[in-house]
Amino acid sequence: MAPTVIPDSDVQQYLIGVMLQSFFYALYLVSLVHAFRWLLYEEEGWTLKSRNKVDWLLLTISSFVCMFLTVDLVFTVLLQLALTEVDQIDIAIFSTCCHLTIFQIVIEITTLLITDAILIIRCWVVYQRSWRVAFFPLMLWLANVVLFIVWFISYMSPNPINPVSLFTLRLCYCCTCTINLYATTAIVYQLRRVARAHSSRSSILYRICRTVATTGILYTLTSLPLVVMAFLFPEYKPAYVICDTVNVLMAGITFNLLLIRVGQLRADDNGGGGSPDESASVVFSTVAFGVPTLATNEFSMDSVSAHQKGQTDAKGVGSMSASK
Repeated sequence: MAPTVIPDSDVQQYLIGVMLQSFFYALYLVSLVHAFRWLLYEEEGWTLKSRNKVDWLLLTISSFVCMFLTVDLVFTVLLQLALTEVDQIDIAIFSTCCHLTIFQIVIEITTLLITDAILIIRCWVVYQRSWRVAFFPLMLWLANVVLFIVWFISYMSPNPINPVSLFTLRLCYCCTCTINLYATTAIVYQLRRVARAHSSRSSILYRICRTVATTGILYTLTSLPLVVMAFLFPEYKPAYVICDTVNVLMAGITFNLLLIRVGQLRADDNGGGGSPDESASVVFSTVAFGVPTLATNEFSMDSVSAHQKGQTDAKGVGSMSASK
């Protein structure tokens, strides 16, 4: 078997991708350390939370995402070394590079599936577990899982870059981008409704709206170029690799940023005097990807209206008693 010649221009462009991935991975590690601070320590000071107060689900998910992104970076470095150490790659090294590429894409798509699933759960809980709201993004997520399986099977064929693998990969990225846009918009809309219904808490709730919106926009700004480059792949493969690297790491960074900002807002709110009311408690827990406690999970817009109506009725009864 004749050796495979890798053009020097492609190798240099892939090297740029490795440098960008290392840079964004460093930013991710910084954000992860700050996110762990809000997950493991109390809002004020450096006192460790008790075990029953730690959100183990979030901690586990953050750890798995960190593991996936770290392994992805290791595979990228190994692939780059294989491409640059020799001018001509024999069939054994070429096969190893193909396997590393497959492992990389599997890890990256798995990371996107995890972050998308958490985003859908967050949207579902913010809307008080309304399946009507979560149905559309959930169907897109399930379609992504099916597309990922189809892509994996087609990519393992003798010709990895075939029409089926390209079509499924492009649809997968389109579904991911749509899920992000839909869920982020829906969450911001619901938080604004809650803020209008609770004027006493509108300031903190609007700040949470801005936090969710900015993190969603930040992730969208990196996912849209990836969708475009996926349709231009494989003609612009190095550019696609760069966009894919930035998008996957940005998913982890925005995940951590949201945990950090919500933790900071919760600390500021608690330090402002008094404990947060039911609406703020629900919003804090749901935006942070968690599930509300039993004491607050019955809160909804209908309960707000019922509470206000009850106050009005009580005032009317009191006025009638006073007149008598």
